Amino acid sequence: MLVFLVIAIMLCTASGASAQTYQNWYPRSITPPAGYQYPCALTALPDDLAGIPAGDKQFINHVYSSLLKALQAKMIMLSALQSSSGFSAAYTKYYGVIAAERARILAERTPAGLEQFRNQVLSAIDNQAVFFDKAQKLRQQGKSFEEIMQLPEGRTASQLLMGAWGEMSKRYPSWSPQVKDSIYHHLCALDLF
Repeated sequence: MLVFLVIAIMLCTASGASAQTYQNWYPRSITPPAGYQYPCALTALPDDLAGIPAGDKQFINHVYSSLLKALQAKMIMLSALQSSSGFSAAYTKYYGVIAAERARILAERTPAGLEQFRNQVLSAIDNQAVFFDKAQKLRQQGKSFEEIMQLPEGRTASQLLMGAWGEMSKRYPSWSPQVKDSIYHHLCALDLF
């Protein structure tokens, strides 16, 4: 009996069936953290990822799962900077989430042709982390929220996210409207502006 099971698993693997399935990391609920609202019309990443080639689906599912966590951490950090104290503690929590999600994205097998997208997303996350680090230090020194929003790393991150969106648009011209809107709004919600 065990021999037949092993043979069946080997046949499925050899036929490519395992390449078509993957562990779905995307959460069932995208409810924002308590007390927060998404800055744009964010919708959940559709399970079927219609219009995305099978070989890219795991990467998209896993990366956008990380981007959802990153954008939620960004929302909380941005809100903390609008308050009157607790900037350093907020940054420590934010950075813990961002570092973990960045590492997950970097560890994910990247399909050929998606390297530019991955690099732009990682650079955007890095620029936002630098932005928030500088911003929390400046807020501790008494600078206003309006002043910290002028830090150049925020704009650089925004430009990189727009570039990442461009890469997605070029690669998937036949994706469904639901997939397109969800992917766009994940990147939009991660943006600072």
